[in-house]
Amino acid sequence: MLVARRKGEKLIALLFVGLLALNYPILTLFSKAVFWMGIPALYLYLFVFCALFIALACAVMEARGNQGPSDKASSPERRS
Repeated sequence: MLVARRKGEKLIALLFVGLLALNYPILTLFSKAVFWMGIPALYLYLFVFCALFIALACAVMEARGNQGPSDKASSPERRS
């Protein structure tokens, strides 16, 4: 139960970081006519941010908490 609560808290924090990163003042920093390797800065920022946001959300969801005693007893290392 505690692990699920921690995941929820981490996802909510990630949501707020995402909302701040996609807020108007931050986006105006990258809306200049600047190109990096031929890609407009705003497009590059949005693409990289979305990729990092998805990767972090997956990392939070896939993170394993502490295994309980019943999980350790059924692991292959304990059977021998």
